[in-house]
Amino acid sequence: MYWLALTWLAVLPVFMVFNRIRGGGMSSLTDRLPGRALFYVAVIYAALTAVILDPRLGLVILAGFVFWGAPGWGLWFDLHRHDEQQRNDPRRNDLFVKVMDSVSFGFDHIAMFLRLGLFVLPTLLIWSAWSGASPWLLFAAFPFGLLGVGAYALRWRSTWGNTLSEMLIGALWWAMIFIMALAAPG
Repeated sequence: MYWLALTWLAVLPVFMVFNRIRGGGMSSLTDRLPGRALFYVAVIYAALTAVILDPRLGLVILAGFVFWGAPGWGLWFDLHRHDEQQRNDPRRNDLFVKVMDSVSFGFDHIAMFLRLGLFVLPTLLIWSAWSGASPWLLFAAFPFGLLGVGAYALRWRSTWGNTLSEMLIGALWWAMIFIMALAAPG
């Protein structure tokens, strides 16, 4: 267990930095690559998970991270600080945005919580079913969403901006992956 904890801590900065890259933090590097940075980061997350924890979990993370990261959240991560500038944003016409705005009653904090928490649920569900982990694992989506909103709220109290929030989300992913691995029987 000691080795696992040290390994988790050693890999934590990798997850933090690469989630920032997924969010556009190194566009000078990622703009040269075909496709979205999300896909490259998903492969890195999956490979690290497979090598350190469980190959099956690595596959679940590969699919789950892409599913989680594919839909946008660009209109909500500001938590109502740029509503005036976004009023005529063409993304407002997207069905996904309209549904999320509707179910969140127009509150960015609720939309972010739902966006982060609900889209991590399939990852938790698939792992729970495949590994035999307790269905209680699904409740990890709640703190994931809540802490994710907190991470984006912190960006407004720091000079780091999105770098801080996206690095914290990367840490949340690695923590959740570790919890998923521990939840699997055997």
